[in-house]
Amino acid sequence: MADKSFDAIIIGGGNKGLITAIYLAKYGGMDVAIFESRHELGGGWSCEESAAPGFITNTHAVNIDKYWKIVLERDFPDFVEKGGKWIPYIISMGTIFKEDNSCIAFHHEDYDSQQEKTAASIARFSQKDADTWLNLWKKWKEKIEPAFCKWIYNPPPPHHEPDIMEQTLMDPSLEIDPVWAVKSAIEVLRDLFESDEVVAAVLRPSHAAMPYSPRMPATGIAQFILLPLLVNFGCVEGGTHSYAHACHKIFLENGGKSFTKHEVERVLIENGKAKGVRLIDGTEIEARKLVVSTLSPEQLCFQLIGEDYFQSRTIRRIKHLSRRIIAITWYHWAVHEMPRYKAEAFDPDIYKTGLLSLGSKDPETLVMENAWRTLGKMPPDPALLVWCLSSLDPTQAPEGKHIVGSEQFVLAADQMSEREWLEFKKRNAEYVIKCWQEYAPNMSWENVIGYDPLTPYDCLRLKNMCPTGNWATIDVIPGQTGKHRPVPELAQHRTPVKDLYATGAGWGFSGGGMDCQGYNCYKTIASDHNLGKPWEKGGYPF
Repeated sequence: MADKSFDAIIIGGGNKGLITAIYLAKYGGMDVAIFESRHELGGGWSCEESAAPGFITNTHAVNIDKYWKIVLERDFPDFVEKGGKWIPYIISMGTIFKEDNSCIAFHHEDYDSQQEKTAASIARFSQKDADTWLNLWKKWKEKIEPAFCKWIYNPPPPHHEPDIMEQTLMDPSLEIDPVWAVKSAIEVLRDLFESDEVVAAVLRPSHAAMPYSPRMPATGIAQFILLPLLVNFGCVEGGTHSYAHACHKIFLENGGKSFTKHEVERVLIENGKAKGVRLIDGTEIEARKLVVSTLSPEQLCFQLIGEDYFQSRTIRRIKHLSRRIIAITWYHWAVHEMPRYKAEAFDPDIYKTGLLSLGSKDPETLVMENAWRTLGKMPPDPALLVWCLSSLDPTQAPEGKHIVGSEQFVLAADQMSEREWLEFKKRNAEYVIKCWQEYAPNMSWENVIGYDPLTPYDCLRLKNMCPTGNWATIDVIPGQTGKHRPVPELAQHRTPVKDLYATGAGWGFSGGGMDCQGYNCYKTIASDHNLGKPWEKGGYPF
């Protein structure tokens, strides 16, 4: 006999699990329980006072796109009131060039709705490229954006059917060259823009979302689709963990129950149907209706269920998923003064940029950096992406002080030993300050109060990111995106076990601290179990 019983059990209390849980509780009317192995819920929506006391460190998800929260704000009107307040950056992304401290700024849509300011910034390097940007923005707003929202906020169709984005890209008015389907990101950007500065300015900021080599074939279409996302990023007031608190409050108000430090060992299956879970202490919990896993594809198949429930090809695909590309260091720095850049002489507002790239005008430098990592070698001169959240949200640092961050792509966690990572942390901190100071003279060690060096090795605290420390669980590459993610057989959130569903950062169109994977999992469950469908009641397109 089970020790406890619930309608629905969620394995893992990360942000995807929280989102599926609040939909099941509020719109599905279910008695829902979350079982999480860590001390708190939220997963990648996480914050600590780790750089120095009083300074908020976003230890995983840092920057949130406006598209990553649409349904949360729509279907839970008190989400913002409960702490889920999102603040748009004034300049969403930008690049400062080390050759001459010139720069390009991509202004946020909320402050530049027609993208005229962004076009003016680009025009300082190429008027033709500025005109191209405005043309791309028009196409995005009229045709691609509506399709994009339907694409990310609906479970994918069967693998052999074209999805909404594929159908939209066939529209002749978009003037998409068919060869872009097999071209790399850098090739498509060079088709679009004549200036190397513009190509470089696009590549490094977007590399945070598409962290493969710009020379990887068949990535050009993704680069084309996601170009306008450069102007829609922001941060969460109080840090991204505020989103977790808001969702948890909603969950509790709708009768949900959460159990931290309760790790699930196995899904209990009877006659091919999920009937509950067993915890590592032997406790058995009954699921009267369904179970949802939010763990990695590997954990789902090899830990929770077992290989016998899957076809041999599916097992091979999961074993060989690409998971070493999205290996990142996030260094968080508590500082006396926010960075002030030499490039402010070129553009006085560049310091207001949310995600600021510091690098070369040569787009090929990013190609070389990825080549080093492919060889299993640490890049000698990794490009920096930096930010200062407290300039936009003063709650994240003590009054008069600031919390700033830096990002670099490095080796995967399992490519170096623990001792090597510890040595790297100190050595790399020296590199970051030296590099940053070349652009912002006040970013010296005298300005630093404390810092928290987070590497792929530190990401292993979230077990779904093991063993490589991949912040998106698995890489975001053409074969692991959209209806292919994580593998076609599992992309619709169903598993071979009846009433066992799966979601997480390894599902959906991409990784990241977004709401769509948890939402789409609920949509699949609602279809199978005839649960409430708020999108139909509200007449929404997704």
